[in-house]
Amino acid sequence: MFFADRITVVYPTGTRANEEVSLELRGGEILALLGENGAGKTTLAKVMAGLLRPTSGRLLIDGEEVSFRSYREALARGIYYVSQHPQLIEGLTVLEDVGLTLSLAGKRAARGELREAIRRLSSKLGLKVEPESLCEELSAGERQRVEAIKPLLLGSRFVIFDEPTTHMSPLEARALGEIMKEMKREGRGVLFISHKLKEVMELADRVVVMRRGKVVGGLRREEADPRKILELMFGEVQAPTGERREGARGEVLLELRDVKSFRVRSVSLKVRMGEVVGVAGVAGNGQRELFEVITGIRAAEGGRIFLAGRDITRLSPGERIKLGLSLVPEDRLGWALVPGLDVATNVYFALDSKRFIIDWGEVKEVAQRALSIVPIAGSPDSRVESLSGGNMQRLILARELYRDPKVIVAMNPTAGLDYATTRAVREMIVRLSEKGGALLISEDLDELLELADRIYVMSRGAIVGEHSRPFDVERIARDMVS
Repeated sequence: MFFADRITVVYPTGTRANEEVSLELRGGEILALLGENGAGKTTLAKVMAGLLRPTSGRLLIDGEEVSFRSYREALARGIYYVSQHPQLIEGLTVLEDVGLTLSLAGKRAARGELREAIRRLSSKLGLKVEPESLCEELSAGERQRVEAIKPLLLGSRFVIFDEPTTHMSPLEARALGEIMKEMKREGRGVLFISHKLKEVMELADRVVVMRRGKVVGGLRREEADPRKILELMFGEVQAPTGERREGARGEVLLELRDVKSFRVRSVSLKVRMGEVVGVAGVAGNGQRELFEVITGIRAAEGGRIFLAGRDITRLSPGERIKLGLSLVPEDRLGWALVPGLDVATNVYFALDSKRFIIDWGEVKEVAQRALSIVPIAGSPDSRVESLSGGNMQRLILARELYRDPKVIVAMNPTAGLDYATTRAVREMIVRLSEKGGALLISEDLDELLELADRIYVMSRGAIVGEHSRPFDVERIARDMVS
């Protein structure tokens, strides 16, 4: 048994991320840990994995108190932490990265044996992992697959999955669920942090809910239902406001004609005025590269891209934004927001980056106006990296709404967000599309089925199907794995 006893974590800023949190993880069970963004789940997971030292409290394994000074010590004691954003080492192959992880845990394996073990495990579990692939070339979903097999290769006794299915397709998520069940059968303890209630209801033996840094309740599997869980997470659950509006078939605002680039093979699609168009596909089939080509981050090697009738194929990202293209990237920090700067500066510089003389009063005023559209839990003076993932996404969308764009292009916009924030973000995407159009590239098929007027399916870098309402989910799923 792995026991976190009265864990308290207070950050230097004074934020109490965990307060007297106790959690018991038993061998041979899957324990789901739920809570809204900023509830303290990841903080607790990092304490248990040796990545963060608690302000007070203790950890016990089989009744023996342990104190981890590093993640390496936790690995050696049979604890493995799978992050929502796997930090594989750029420049290494998958085989080399896995080998390094094994060495950190005090284990060794011959290169050939390890290569075959990776291929055998990934094949058995239905998670395609190629040992010789470079880590830097893997998509977020492919990186997560690598992380999923590491604890099995290590023989870890307790495995902590922190939002592991965020960037996985439904098929990959199902395969990962089978891995968790296999771990349970083998007597391992699995801690599963998730916002996806359907996954929790299918996998968990017990559910523990955190709110504002504290444990507010626990339920056995037979007691748990989505409404009870949501009430523990948020209090009284509010139903989503309004139905998804039907897209108006107006003029074409965004058009791709036979666009080619790395992992993108002759893609053609259209987004019309007032419509939300979805792009579905299993992770690693060119969706990220498609987003990069549309936004101008990656050059098109063939074909043409039009925005409101104007050819933007050779224009820079900044020029495309000025013409009315709005971008919501998959990675919030680094792509959409600049860490180290405050909220106001992040808003202002993204709206007007060409100014040499800066009126800081104007900066605050512009930020306040943008944030009045979508309030966030943070002031204009807050460092942007101090915001929760949900508040970062609210900030990005507030800024994009303030632009009044022609077309929004969003990539996995609700990945890793809690239920309430997911609802808010989806409603904001619909708002952004009402005066223009939206292209929603998402690995969450339920999200696309809810929001999209039409869905294109990508497989192996190409569009293999186009679907309109009423959607035939089985046909879409077949296209995704074609």
